[in-house]
Amino acid sequence: MNLQTFSGFSTAVGGVLVIIVNAVFTPLLPTDLPFPEMMASSAFVWRLSFAALSVFLLMVGSFGLFKYQSGATGKFGTIAFVMAFLGSAFVFAHEWGQVFYIHNMAILAPEGLVAMGEAEGLTMSGIEAIIALGTFVLGWIVFAISMLVAKVFPRLGPALVIAGFFAIPLFSTVFSDILGGALGNAVLGSGFILLGRELIKNAASAR
Repeated sequence: MNLQTFSGFSTAVGGVLVIIVNAVFTPLLPTDLPFPEMMASSAFVWRLSFAALSVFLLMVGSFGLFKYQSGATGKFGTIAFVMAFLGSAFVFAHEWGQVFYIHNMAILAPEGLVAMGEAEGLTMSGIEAIIALGTFVLGWIVFAISMLVAKVFPRLGPALVIAGFFAIPLFSTVFSDILGGALGNAVLGSGFILLGRELIKNAASAR
């Protein structure tokens, strides 16, 4: 399996997991419980584990996406790829910590999570989350724009990625947070699936 095919599968599977995480695992979270108890639950671990895996796969897949269009994007494409890669790495690190550190803290020292949640102003953990999510969203939007500019990928894939990031908060406002998040992430995940499918299809036709 060459880099393009591997990246295609990684991106497509990452997109599938984006949809599954938000349509299946997020609704299973015991949101009726106090915050520390929810984070101490097994549902929280499963949700964050698959979320971390989805972002890791997107991070791996970004290499093949960049290489596929690198000849048509120049410096803008390179900057866009670096932003998307770093954003994915930051979110992966954030969710990895949620699984292996925050979950354990919720079990052994829930009062610490309560204190963090009640702290005035931005805490370091809050700043970290903003940096991770902001870089991920902005990075993939800019990366998708570079794909539209390069005109190497069919337009629907990158267009859905961009639309998905705007659809998540929009649908969450129109519907509930859970339903809106599931619908918005279905749009986003579909974009990643189409991008991965294009890499796999092109690699197969080049043999």
